[in-house]
Amino acid sequence: MTKRVRDQQAGFTTFPEFTKLTFAHRKAYEASIAQYPPLAGISFPDLMTWWNPLNSCAVAELNGNLVISYWLPGAEKHSGLSLLGENHVDESLCSIFDYLAQRGELPRVVRVPEFVLGHLQYPELFVAKEDRSFSEYIYEVSKFYPLNHLISYRRHRVRKFLSAVGKENIVVKSLDLALPEHRRALLNHPWPNTGINKLAKLEDEAIESSILQADLLGLENACLYVHGELQGYCIYSQPADKRYVIFKHAKVDYAIPRTLDYMIYAFAAWLADHGTIFVNLDTDLGLPFLRMFKVALGPVNYFRRYTLVPATAYSRDATHNT
Repeated sequence: MTKRVRDQQAGFTTFPEFTKLTFAHRKAYEASIAQYPPLAGISFPDLMTWWNPLNSCAVAELNGNLVISYWLPGAEKHSGLSLLGENHVDESLCSIFDYLAQRGELPRVVRVPEFVLGHLQYPELFVAKEDRSFSEYIYEVSKFYPLNHLISYRRHRVRKFLSAVGKENIVVKSLDLALPEHRRALLNHPWPNTGINKLAKLEDEAIESSILQADLLGLENACLYVHGELQGYCIYSQPADKRYVIFKHAKVDYAIPRTLDYMIYAFAAWLADHGTIFVNLDTDLGLPFLRMFKVALGPVNYFRRYTLVPATAYSRDATHNT
């Protein structure tokens, strides 16, 4: 059996041919990334909801690695080809650069995870620039639960919330999003367009897709109810590394003061009870409010992403600009 036939049976063609990702590829794709760090930006739900608005998300196999095509209309700055893997990384990058050059495009590989750079044999041949907007925030669940682990002002806010609504009136539960009425509960709630709810149109579309196709995407959820009324939810996935969950979306109703503070605590308790140690809270997309919010929560680590270009091209451009 040839290598090309094996790749096609796995569901992915060999670069420079690409396979358009579909729900049928989920198991094959997730198996192919299982050994890598649990990055949100390479997860199947992320690719299918964020980077697939026109059925444009595609992958290819190259030297035992994956080439991922990230493309969004109107977001050319962040679009392009990315490399994911640990095998013959130098050779694979050069193959992508040659392919792009032949097409008259800039030799540039985007959103490359930091761990990939660790497998470069000749790093001096490349220039890597961190794409801060797409670095992912990692948190320890134990920092937000139990209550005595919270820093004083957060503990005070959680206690004030409990005092105001009564612990007996609070329920955290998961909804079966295969049921239309449960999907409607999340989609049709009048969420205020403030705080963490203030999203771009693209994210609203991603949320709708995540809710409507939760089973196909392998997404889970936790919902906060107070006096029987929905006050917030989070949607997340669990990667191969079961110590982690990857948050995709969250909404909160601010009608009750300090709901967000309590929701963070309650969802941390929910995740801890399910054996979660770390949460990947995804990127800040370069949005100042989102960056301030995520930094204030106190990440313990980041999964960094980089844009790579050939060192020769960088030197040529630098010389031209002086």
